[in-house]
Amino acid sequence: MRYGAPLSAGGYPDSAASAVDILPGMEASPEEPLDLAIVGAGVAGTSIAYRVQRARPDWSIVLFERTDRIGGRLHSVPIEGLDHPIELGGMRYVTSQPRVSALVDELRLRTHPFDPIGGPDRSVLRGIVGGGAGDPEAGRGYQLSPEERGRSANDLAHELFERIVPGFEGLDHDGFAERRATATLGGRRLIDWSIGEARATILSSEASRFLVDIFGYETGGNYFNASDHIEFLFSGGDPSAEARTPDEGMDSIPRAMAARFEADGGRVELDHDLVSIGLDGGATTLRFANGRSVRAERTVLATPLPALRAIAGPSPMLRSAAFERVFDAVTGFPAMKLYLWFDRPWWRPAVPGIRTSTDAPPRKHFYFDGRPGSRSALLAMYADGLDLAPWIERYDGAAAGSPAPPAMLDLIQEHLHATHPDVRDIPPPIGSALMYWGADPREVAWHFWRAGIVSDEILEVAPQPEPGLPLFLANEAFSRQQSWAEGALEAARAALERLSQTGA
Repeated sequence: MRYGAPLSAGGYPDSAASAVDILPGMEASPEEPLDLAIVGAGVAGTSIAYRVQRARPDWSIVLFERTDRIGGRLHSVPIEGLDHPIELGGMRYVTSQPRVSALVDELRLRTHPFDPIGGPDRSVLRGIVGGGAGDPEAGRGYQLSPEERGRSANDLAHELFERIVPGFEGLDHDGFAERRATATLGGRRLIDWSIGEARATILSSEASRFLVDIFGYETGGNYFNASDHIEFLFSGGDPSAEARTPDEGMDSIPRAMAARFEADGGRVELDHDLVSIGLDGGATTLRFANGRSVRAERTVLATPLPALRAIAGPSPMLRSAAFERVFDAVTGFPAMKLYLWFDRPWWRPAVPGIRTSTDAPPRKHFYFDGRPGSRSALLAMYADGLDLAPWIERYDGAAAGSPAPPAMLDLIQEHLHATHPDVRDIPPPIGSALMYWGADPREVAWHFWRAGIVSDEILEVAPQPEPGLPLFLANEAFSRQQSWAEGALEAARAALERLSQTGA
């Protein structure tokens, strides 16, 4: 990719310039203007910094991050005695995801299977221990209709998706896009349906509850735009693909890119909380909470939606109809993770695989057995959306990665006994770590396309909502692989392409 000279002030339409004001207190920076400022040091931000620095070594490029670490929503924490870090954020990628797989190879990161056991999933729903979504007996505790009784969650979900998007298994992206543009469901435009509303219309209320319970995600299973949800799950998937995790943790991906960016001459500035952004003479002017102001010929905002909205409040240039249209297309959702670790994997042999789903408040357990001589980790609670209620009551303001409050540990111990009825001796944990993505009002766990939105149209404009402004967006929110590192890289690539199209 080639980048040209900095954009000139004369390159922006009068309408764009007149819509933006210089904010009070945002004075011109005494520093030399940057060629490129990137805000947000997650996967998208570090990817753009790394790629552009290599393509334009003559440019001055700074990557700004409001926290004291690199990684964004990838947050890996080493724990003494564990073979690998625990993952407070995203915890795996899939080898069928081309961008992240190629990047891991390029960065020469060592990886290991996310699931080294390969055993079947397990479920505990309404007191019945079952074999997960593929087990017809897993739903015996639900009052299913005669047509639904004795069928697995996978079978019911397949029927649901076929009713929403007939022939979905044979569609590529263009096929899904055509359906979104023309198809209807129950006399309404297909795009106006959330997956939860469609499911409740097509299946019985008990079958609908069964599917949400067994798959374990309250937000994605209810609020995701129905057609986008189906494409997200099935389009282009490789059934032989494997989930893997870097040995040094998922955040070693953005950390490695940031390190190479700095080695190539770029600069990373941590503890820089962007307060507002304006336009001055065709360039962006960034004001940070520490009082620093920086001028940049172009800026990429690689931050979650709540952070974008917080910046937009005092930034008129982000409150235009074009930006609002993009922001309103997605919804961000909170999630919480609670890790425990033990001297031994007490869950074996009662648990045959790596995952249990449950209708109880923990919602999901993931089991990570240690090698001989190592400790074993349990992701004991992984809840999102409305399922957070009992945990928020006991959250008590715990800092990211800190031990869980005693009341939360008492509750999780109670639920572990309920979800592992075949295990007689469940020891207390040696340690714990809690992460609440949503405690910080500028963070969420992930984003999904809203009902009523034509995502294909938004993806066309999201990388640069106002074509006349040197301001770009890069976030997994605006991708086909929302909630994945792959989506962040997809959005980063779109922003890079838009930068090149504007002559940069």
